[in-house]
Amino acid sequence: MHNNKPVRSDEPIFWLLFGTGGMTVAIVLPAIIILMLAAGLSSPDVNSGLLNFEQVKGILGNWLVNLILFGVIATVYWHAFHRIYHTLHDLGVHTTKLHWFAFYGAAAACTFITFGLQLVAYFKLW
Repeated sequence: MHNNKPVRSDEPIFWLLFGTGGMTVAIVLPAIIILMLAAGLSSPDVNSGLLNFEQVKGILGNWLVNLILFGVIATVYWHAFHRIYHTLHDLGVHTTKLHWFAFYGAAAACTFITFGLQLVAYFKLW
């Protein structure tokens, strides 16, 4: 008698992160870039205008802005590494568990590094 119990997979979690990152890349990043370009071009001088140092420091000192920025950066990492991992198959490279650990480990490492850097910047530790 065979055990027909379905096997659980972790793949839906990575597809969710991939989809979220794709939406971030397609919708959120262009909006952020356009806003930053418009604010940066408002003044030819770095010390005045909408994007002077004190304004940016004040904006990035807000915990909610830091949380949103972390979400944007982290989902872009997961999207990029997931896309590269699955593109290897399209290029004819047979992916193994080593590739899986390398790509998803790199995405997790970049996410944790980003989180650490944002904590250091938020608490003004450097």
